[in-house]
Amino acid sequence: MHKLLYILFFVFPLVGVSQTDTIAHLYTFGGNNNDNAEEIEATTDGGYIVIGATSSNSWGNTDAYLLKIDSMCNYEWSQAIGGANNDWGYSIKQTFDKGFIIAASSNSFGNGGYNAVLMKRDSLGNYEWRKTYGGQDWDFAYSVVQTYDSGYVFCGETYNNSNGFSDVYIVKTNPLGDTLWTRTFGGVLVDKGNCVIETSDSNIVVAGIRNTVSDSTQAYVIKLTRNGTLIWDSIYGDTLYENINAIIETTNGDYVVVGSSTSNSTVNNKQFYIFRTNKDGIPIWTFLGNSVKDEEVFDLFEETNGDLMNVGYTEDAGGGMKDAALFKITSIGFWGGLGPTYGNVDNEILKSITVGVNGDYCMAGYTTSFGNGIEDVLVIRLDTVYNGQDTNTTNYIDIIPLTVNELDEKSKINIYPNPTKSFVIIEIDNIDANNYQFVLTDIEGRVVRRRKFTGSNTKINLENVQKGIYIYLILEKSRQI
Repeated sequence: MHKLLYILFFVFPLVGVSQTDTIAHLYTFGGNNNDNAEEIEATTDGGYIVIGATSSNSWGNTDAYLLKIDSMCNYEWSQAIGGANNDWGYSIKQTFDKGFIIAASSNSFGNGGYNAVLMKRDSLGNYEWRKTYGGQDWDFAYSVVQTYDSGYVFCGETYNNSNGFSDVYIVKTNPLGDTLWTRTFGGVLVDKGNCVIETSDSNIVVAGIRNTVSDSTQAYVIKLTRNGTLIWDSIYGDTLYENINAIIETTNGDYVVVGSSTSNSTVNNKQFYIFRTNKDGIPIWTFLGNSVKDEEVFDLFEETNGDLMNVGYTEDAGGGMKDAALFKITSIGFWGGLGPTYGNVDNEILKSITVGVNGDYCMAGYTTSFGNGIEDVLVIRLDTVYNGQDTNTTNYIDIIPLTVNELDEKSKINIYPNPTKSFVIIEIDNIDANNYQFVLTDIEGRVVRRRKFTGSNTKINLENVQKGIYIYLILEKSRQI
């Protein structure tokens, strides 16, 4: 299914036309309800991994939505991950072992109303471990990276504090997700960390917002050592509203931060907000938009020449309400050209950008104009960007991601031997075996064996099963765990 999108161009080309593919390819993924993407990352196999949230096929109200696509953005596999309530995936990175680490927030698992969650998956999306963080009040994880020591650091927001309404929440873990240290920063109002990076010298930088006693919201950047010792923290912005969505370290060691600001607006609307600092947090330049309608930057990527490609949305141009926007800012902070806006009569927003191993730009967010449901994941793949570029859209109806209701960390199911010749033994700890069954399928999905568990130790005969590769599922009643 292909549709021609409304598309507007301004100024001049962003990229040369030496490549052969001159079409902007748009893809939607999802079911009949709400599906959206928060972050997309290029993977070492040439494809991409996407994290977000879905209410189309979830067991609870909302589940984290894990989507794998290939280099041409064709669907490979997907999962809805969560419990009985609300689970939202915010950030994903490919790990050194080619698996994935996910930062999420959940009120299905953990101690309080909402808890910060890290989920470790293997390269095929299979469960490895899940850890929750926080106290009896709310805690959120918005961004995660793997650190040089194979551990992880995430940032977010915590209401379990004594400083104010909420504080910036930073947690460093070992490779298994066990907490090594926790830091909180903030004043008497709302403060949160929206994005985290590990720098080239293995320090940690977090960017987000801090609300001052004058009730203005300003950009907030914190730099820590690898051990969590504060190096510096700085507030940026004017007297009204600044919000930060992403930060990167440039090739020369500077930091560039993007988001939105109302301080330059005469009608109190959001405008593009981008600023650059040196490694000590000292400002180098600031770029402020001048739109009369809302627009915001959610992510950016540094080009080889030092220019900065930005993604977000604008209401100042395009075919509908909010239109997905792609534009360039030069390395010294000047406007480098507004590229195409993508959209139709409703809303299209880009939340994340990455560059694939083949050099394509790949961006992800959501659309309410196209797709199957109320909101659908929107992925845009570009080889080149220039005036008059054609656009096509491919729609994938994703009915696959039935929620995987994973066992808690105190429960274990061991299946051995693997490989096997004639039987497998299933050992179960800390769960009621009577509620579970084992299903064995071949690689084409045909059921080979189906067996209810008979207790904590069940033996399944495979003597008449032909040699080959098989997949097993563990079901709790009819739900896959």
